[in-house]
Amino acid sequence: MHALITHSQPSPGAHHRSRGKGLLLALGLASLAVAGIVLPFVWDLLGFVNGLPKMGWLQSALAFSPVFSWLMMFVWGMAVPAALIYALYHPQPHAWAHAGLVAATMLVAITWYVHMPAAAQCTALYPQAGMACSVLQWGFSMSLGVATAAYVFIVFMVALSSLGLLAECVGRQDAEQG
Repeated sequence: MHALITHSQPSPGAHHRSRGKGLLLALGLASLAVAGIVLPFVWDLLGFVNGLPKMGWLQSALAFSPVFSWLMMFVWGMAVPAALIYALYHPQPHAWAHAGLVAATMLVAITWYVHMPAAAQCTALYPQAGMACSVLQWGFSMSLGVATAAYVFIVFMVALSSLGLLAECVGRQDAEQG
């Protein structure tokens, strides 16, 4: 995908690079804004998914060590934006490979989230770790926000790449006809 974006730029001059960095910064800020708007809906969706039937054996296994389960949730949560960013900078001829990687990381993260002990139980399980439990819950919110912003950023990049390719095709057709 990154190759599609850079392919449509003319020559790599200093002026074009600074304009490209400005565009990426604008897209990043827009992604954060959109993620902030849609984040409540993401929490609602996770709440709905959390209400679905669970695999008892996985829930029991994750409940055996709640701290490990909660810390691993950060790993799985960050795997989603990492897979999205990897897909952006490592184009492949078959886009399904990247889509499969992103879908797999999302499936693991959501499955883990649904089956791990609720982060709200931290204070009940570890009353002496009140501050750590607050940091944990804040971290989960931030992790979900980062994953959502990365997803929105990729959607913006794909849309711009598509528009760039469309403009190139229209330009070539005009040049051939004229």
